[in-house]
Amino acid sequence: MVNLTMKEINRYKVISEIMEGYLRVKEAAEILGVCERQIYRLKKRVRQEGAQGVVHRSRGKSRVRWLTQKVKDKIIEFYSTKYDGFNITHMTEHLTCDEGIRVSRESVRKMLLADGSYTRVKKRRKHRSRREPCAREGQMIQFDTSEHDWLEGRGPKLYLIGGIDDATSNCVGARFSSSDSTVENMRVMRHIIEFRGIPLSIYCDSDSKFKTTRGKGVHYNIKSEHSETQIERALRELGVRVIIARSPQAKGRVERAWGTFQDRLCSELRLHKISTMEEANHYLIEEFIAYYNDRFARCPREEGLSYRPLSEDIDLNNIFCIKEERTAISDNTISYNSRIFQILPDDYRMSYVKAKVMVHEHLDGSIHIFYKERELNQKEIPKRRSKQGERKLTTVKY
Repeated sequence: MVNLTMKEINRYKVISEIMEGYLRVKEAAEILGVCERQIYRLKKRVRQEGAQGVVHRSRGKSRVRWLTQKVKDKIIEFYSTKYDGFNITHMTEHLTCDEGIRVSRESVRKMLLADGSYTRVKKRRKHRSRREPCAREGQMIQFDTSEHDWLEGRGPKLYLIGGIDDATSNCVGARFSSSDSTVENMRVMRHIIEFRGIPLSIYCDSDSKFKTTRGKGVHYNIKSEHSETQIERALRELGVRVIIARSPQAKGRVERAWGTFQDRLCSELRLHKISTMEEANHYLIEEFIAYYNDRFARCPREEGLSYRPLSEDIDLNNIFCIKEERTAISDNTISYNSRIFQILPDDYRMSYVKAKVMVHEHLDGSIHIFYKERELNQKEIPKRRSKQGERKLTTVKY
């Protein structure tokens, strides 16, 4: 029995579709974020070993951290003295054969870049051409939000959040919301996955909901941290690759779809005298999406679906939620969003003082606390009012 991670399951699904003829090697390389040569290697290994072929060879092996600072300094010195004028590949070969230092070319390049001994060579820009749509449904969903005066002044400001299948231009799910927040985007993504399945990739813009846009501070450079957004984390747990578009034109399919929605849906909402978000969502989900798909969707190049079925052991409540780490203090309480939660004792552990726990805020607003993937019993306790707040100011007349 092969135990695969979500990433490996997604990789095995892609390689299987190549072997069945539903996916091309170039498209698979873009989905998995690897080169085409690696796709051919994986294909050969899967053919020989089955699902075990997608498991990384280094799994279970301990890494030997032999590359000390002394060795690094020696390599940097070699580059400016003995091997002055050598390119990095040539120098790496001599380090292995003549100096007895086994190190990869990429490691040498990173060392020299960090030291300033080597500078990047600017590459010529590649010629850009139109990308062909994906071959099968579920290989890619273009996801976006449309900010528009949908009710034309008859009601509140609304945002349309949804996704378009890249292969068919089908609207796989959409919803009106009062804000373009992380939680509202998660609601739509969860709805798509529940009713369609897990796609191979999601194509979205570089908004801060999907990609961290803050500057890289000192702690970032020291620890080499990568701060995931909540949506990135949720999709990674499902094995879905997040592709960030560098321009609106890159995800033109969903941009054109929202243009059609703005033209036709606004007129339909006005025709039916809809003025609330609830009525707009009912009409959108029950009538307009089906009309749009019948009118504008097209057949994919290949039959079949690339959506992975949602297995029973996947709890979407604990995936599409807000997760934050907290440390329990001396009275077994934690603070979250200005609220205090008491962790109750259980059979597994009497006290959780100084334990690092994960707080899950579900889409319905409920709070759940986990310790090592096990949910804890907890209750919210009201904050104590300060004595200063209870005092009443009195005036004394003389």
